[in-house]
Amino acid sequence: MNVIFVGGTGRCGTSITKEVIAKHPKVASLPFEYRFIVDPDGLIDFYTSYAASWTPYMADKRLKRLESLLVSLSGDGDFRRYGGWELNEHIPDFRTYVSELMDDLRDFSFMATWVGAENYTSTPELYHAKAMSKYELVAPISRFIRKVIGSLIEKDGAEFFVEDNTWNILFAKELLELIPEAKIIHVYRDPRDVVASMIHQDWCPTDEWEAALWYKSIIQRWFGVRLQIPAGSYIEIKLEDLVSSTEETVRGICKFTGFPYAPAMFDINLGDAHIGRWKDDFSDREKDNVESVLHEIIEELEYE
Repeated sequence: MNVIFVGGTGRCGTSITKEVIAKHPKVASLPFEYRFIVDPDGLIDFYTSYAASWTPYMADKRLKRLESLLVSLSGDGDFRRYGGWELNEHIPDFRTYVSELMDDLRDFSFMATWVGAENYTSTPELYHAKAMSKYELVAPISRFIRKVIGSLIEKDGAEFFVEDNTWNILFAKELLELIPEAKIIHVYRDPRDVVASMIHQDWCPTDEWEAALWYKSIIQRWFGVRLQIPAGSYIEIKLEDLVSSTEETVRGICKFTGFPYAPAMFDINLGDAHIGRWKDDFSDREKDNVESVLHEIIEELEYE
């Protein structure tokens, strides 16, 4: 399956990079981050935690949390926490695929409860699944992802699928365990510009020093992850290069992903992407705070 996972630290250009790739006539995408792979209680959370520590109660809890997230995103449950995204409207048979995944993972359910369970005073049903290794979990989870993405590719008459969940880079190793043929694109920009943007987001610290530490923890994690994955499975792209050397950068993406260059990929306004905004946004004190935290990363990413 031809799938491209775009990721970064957040506020680094992943969305615009996905939009450029999605302009290709052979590429399908969604207009938002579907999140069920990388979010808390999502597929990778389940994949990595289930095998690490198992009891019947933990199995029940993790199965139900996974199911709750997927059902919420489908639109059949309480999906308000995801801004009203209804994947049933975008992905053919998504809810059916969720049911099939749960059937694959769960051995059976029975009427019972345990102290501390969410259902202790309501519907007393427990899910049971045996202890499984990560190796044993690959098949059902990979099958689910392939069904979902495959249906999107088929619906759009495409050959490739691109998505831009922000922190894909943190789970590049797991993504490649589940979909070995996938391609990973890490998009990055000047760390100071990232922090200047982050402090205005609801999901980040508003203090520049704390935001710099937040960013540092993410990018350092990626530096460790990329040592664990095959060199040919990922590329790293500077947002500044995408803006200033668009054709060269896009041709590099095409070569890496395996689809031919298409002029339609330039049918998008890249603007200046607020390059260098930190110089105006930060006071001298704030610049010193950010650079005191990030000076080594600024050098490693080859910014001045």
